[in-house]
This record gives sequence, structure tokens and C-alpha cells, in this order.
Amino acid sequence: MLKPTLLLTSLMTLLSCSIATAQTISDDAIKQAKDTLTKAVESGNVAGAGHMVIIDGRTVYFEVAGLRDIDDKKPFERDTLLRIYSMTKPITSVAAMTLYEQGKFQLDDPIAKYIPDFGETTVLVKNGDDVTVVPAKRQITVRDAFRHTTGFSYGDGNPSPRKYYEEAGMRYRPPAGMRPPAMTIEKAAEALAKIPALHHPGERFTYGFSTDLLGRLVEVWSGKSLGEYMQEAVFTPLDMKDTGFSIPEEKRDRFASCHTFYQGKLAIIDKAATSDFNDGFEFESGGGGLISTAQDYASFCQMIANGGEFSGKRVLKEETVKLMLTDQLNGVAGPFQFGLGFAIGDVTLGTGDNARKTKQYSWGGYASTAFRIVPDARLIQIVVRQRVPSANGLGNQLIPIMFKGFESSTEAGQAR
Repeated sequence: MLKPTLLLTSLMTLLSCSIATAQTISDDAIKQAKDTLTKAVESGNVAGAGHMVIIDGRTVYFEVAGLRDIDDKKPFERDTLLRIYSMTKPITSVAAMTLYEQGKFQLDDPIAKYIPDFGETTVLVKNGDDVTVVPAKRQITVRDAFRHTTGFSYGDGNPSPRKYYEEAGMRYRPPAGMRPPAMTIEKAAEALAKIPALHHPGERFTYGFSTDLLGRLVEVWSGKSLGEYMQEAVFTPLDMKDTGFSIPEEKRDRFASCHTFYQGKLAIIDKAATSDFNDGFEFESGGGGLISTAQDYASFCQMIANGGEFSGKRVLKEETVKLMLTDQLNGVAGPFQFGLGFAIGDVTLGTGDNARKTKQYSWGGYASTAFRIVPDARLIQIVVRQRVPSANGLGNQLIPIMFKGFESSTEAGQAR
């Protein structure tokens, strides 16, 4: 029979041992990703960029290269401030779902319940060469705004609705459509209600102003501006210190200029020092207005990967996150799947005998930013740069490299 002291020691030894799953990225994949990023910058096709990979809440890779301003030769750095454009949409969707948890709305509520202008909406219908405007078959719902089935575009589509958007002032403005409409999102919602949609509610996925409409609903439900409510419900609990609809004076030296291709070479289209994004816009765009950093956005992604929790603070219930990551389109966009603010797709991790398929959740932004969340593997990837129109080539090279290089093994380890 063991003495009490020996028995206690044995029990403590057993308790200190655990079976741990070690997950990482292979050295070969890291080298390949670094080389790819470096070559993209050296080729002159990319001004500057960053690539971040997080596993189990740890940053296992974060490489930056190139310049955030090709004229001033300012380096692209880890804390560079960026226009994230449509990567704002998932954040707006999360802000809205915090109000869903408070009982402020139901997903199938008609939007007219909160914005009466939507009581009677119309739809463009094409018959041969004729285009007519007819009443919508049903009212637009909150769910339609989340999943882009309202029928509202950015002023493009078939049959062309452009003249209606232009007459209402609901077009993104020069240069290169980088600046939002010159009005508040309250006025924008009222304007949208009068524009005929491209299809009847729920019939198709149409990318456009739907999430800006959702942003206005957040204001109605919360009684606060979209920026104020995002700060309270999302940015503060996630410690997103560099995210907002404008840039404080003391942070502007970290802001990247936005580049484009002009006459066959890179050129600056929106200079950081003089950009309207510094002071922000009257239009607080829930669909594309936020400035952020790779690190701040990683915190947002980590919360989603964790099922709504971040660093001991709960932003959303786990069941709410599951609902957001569940397809809401029900086949109306063919095989394309979209939840409440996130695209849903399949991904293969690893290669050969160790390869396995799982789900990823993603979106991107007009200035060539992108993210991927793979909750099953506790894996996050973020690729950032500042070029318009959106150029996905670099991200489409870098992201698969890390997915293929993902390694997972079960081993005995010491509990910590």
C-alpha cells in the first residue's frame, strides 16, 4: 500500500499529464508563403501587404513586406491602418445579432416594422425588351438584409437599375468608387425604399447596400449611431483599439495610402495624409466604412472561431454564432452558401494521408483584403493590402499555401 505522500504525488503526476493536439504550419509552407509575398512586392504588382495566421489563439505567422505608400517610401507594418471595406459587413452583422439576443427583433420581421418607408417596395421586371416596375410579392425582411436577398445592388445589375440609384444619390463616388454616398445612413435607407429592386425579396443573392440597410436598423434598435453601438458592443469587448469610421489625429501616421494600377504601373489613388477616410464620412457604412488593422480584425475572427467568446468576454452566445454560420440562402444562389454575414465554403487542410475537409467562413474587401476562419481547426488567416479595384490574386496564392501546410498531431504533453 502506498504511503499517503506517495499516493498524492502519483495522483498529481497523472493529473499533470494530458493528451494534447499540436497544431501548426509546416516550415516548408511558411517559407513558401514568405517567398510568395516577397516576390509579389519585388515584381511591382503589390505595393505592400501583410499575411497573418493564428492557431489556437496564437499568432504562428505574421509577415509584412513592401510599402504602405510608394511615394513616401513608408513601410507596410503590422499595425498599419487599413480601409477594410466589405470586411465591415460581418462586424455589422455581429453588432446586429447582439441586439437580436436582446430581443430587439426577429429575423423574419418585415423591415417596415422599424423603417415604415419599406411598407410598399417595388421590383424591376424585364419582359423581352420591356422593363416594368411592379409591386414586390412580399415585404423585405431583416433576414433578407443579412443574407443579401433584398434585391438592392450598388446600382448595377440586369435589368439596369443605375438611373434610379443615381437619381437618389445612392452611388459610390470617385475616385474609383471609393467614397460612399453623401448622406446619412438614415437618409440612405429612405432612398433605398424608393428604388426598385432587381428581384422579389428572397429570390436571389444580390450584392449591394443590404448591409448598409442593416446598419441603419442597428441604429433604430439601439437608439445610437452605428459607430457608437459598434464601439460598445464589439470594439470594446474585443479590444479593437484601432477600428472605427474615422482615424484619430495621433494615429494617422500609421494609415496606408491606397494604390491602383495606372498606365501599367502602381500609383497612389488615395493619399493617406489627405484621405477623406481620416475624418470619416456622414455615411457610416455598415457595408464598407471601417478602418482597422490586421490585429484588430484577428480579434474579431477569434471571437467567431471561439463561438462568441474572446479573452473571457462573451460577445455572442454560442448558438447565435452557429446560426450566423448556417446557410440562409437555401439554394437560391445555386451551390453558393451564405449565412448571416459570412460566406460558407469547404476547405481541405493538410495534404496526402493527413488531408481532411472541413468548413471555412470568409469574406473580403474592395481594397484587396480577405479573411478565412476555420473553427474546426481553430485556424484564422488574414491577408491585407491596399489596392483598388479589388485584386485577389495575392490572397488566392497565400491562403491555400497555409491550408496545405496545416499540420495536426495528437501527443502526450504536460498540462499547463
